[in-house]
Amino acid sequence: MVTEIIPTKFPEQDVKAMDALIKKGVFISRSDLIRDAAREKIREVKAPNEFEKAVKVMAAKGDFSSLEGRTLASLFLNPEKQGFNPAEKKTIAKLLRHPFKILKKLRTRVELTDNGQKIARGYLKGLAFAQTLA
Repeated sequence: MVTEIIPTKFPEQDVKAMDALIKKGVFISRSDLIRDAAREKIREVKAPNEFEKAVKVMAAKGDFSSLEGRTLASLFLNPEKQGFNPAEKKTIAKLLRHPFKILKKLRTRVELTDNGQKIARGYLKGLAFAQTLA
């Protein structure tokens, strides 16, 4: 690893704030303070946020291969679709009874409610994000 010295000019107000921290004994020198701030920034960039953690957990549990999720996603992407296979019909019957009112039946059609659209959108976002992690 090669260390390179890059000259940097800090705003005067920042330099005064750095000097105040050095006088208090929090840091030994300006370079120590800058080094510490750089390490913190690196940790911040590398640390996964809550959404990334949730997506990894969902992928590990196999949530992205769920029939319910795929059915909701297909209804979200193609609301006019009505030809469902037997497994999808069973899933739709289950989702019609869901307490969050994900689906509603209109005569011969099945539509996503607002809650259903939010769930389907979240599922698709999770899938897309899981692809970027893989």
